[in-house]
Amino acid sequence: MVGLVQLQSGMMFGGDYRVVRPLSQGGMGAVYVAEQVSTGMLRALKIMHPQLVADARARERFLGEARIGAQIASEHVVSVVGAGIDPLTGTPWLAMELLEGEGLDALVTRRGALKPNEVWELIEQLGHALGAAHARGVVHRDLKPENIFVATARRQGASFTVKVLDFGIATVVAEDQTAATVTSALGSPLWLAPEQTNRGGRVAPTADVWSLGLLVFYLLTGRT
Repeated sequence: MVGLVQLQSGMMFGGDYRVVRPLSQGGMGAVYVAEQVSTGMLRALKIMHPQLVADARARERFLGEARIGAQIASEHVVSVVGAGIDPLTGTPWLAMELLEGEGLDALVTRRGALKPNEVWELIEQLGHALGAAHARGVVHRDLKPENIFVATARRQGASFTVKVLDFGIATVVAEDQTAATVTSALGSPLWLAPEQTNRGGRVAPTADVWSLGLLVFYLLTGRT
């Protein structure tokens, strides 16, 4: 499997997606705006970085984002509409709903500390996503401003819609384990719960609650 360095505008990928333009870069892959030819809808197409394609664990983690996200019953988790491995290049890909808005990091950089009523609304929606994830035994493990998107609301009366991104390193807590699961240390150090800093530590939903508390401080003060 050789993977792809980048996609070019106009090229077809994954059998049903025509690339429009680059959108962003992340730790696991690059994201493009692409037209889903079968529906005519614009999607966010995420492909895995070529240097990671040969790593079986990295591929499983990447594609696991689609499976895990589909288990969570919340409008505040980004919807994955398709996933697979491109047969020509061996590159794993995800197709997600294309959102309009900005990342929480960009929002706070632009505006600084937010008003308390805005923070309340943000945390309420974020809490809905986390509550739904935890109810399914899913711990996000990498909750940070870069993984939270403040999207333009699509329903009347709402100021915005929070969307949680990147469940690629999420932990699925086994049903026969009552409290936690043993995992390797993964995530972004600034936002990690203490138990995540030790390799082999036991990570439970409380790890996300720790990160949520740090996010509240960040939103109210404009700093970490």
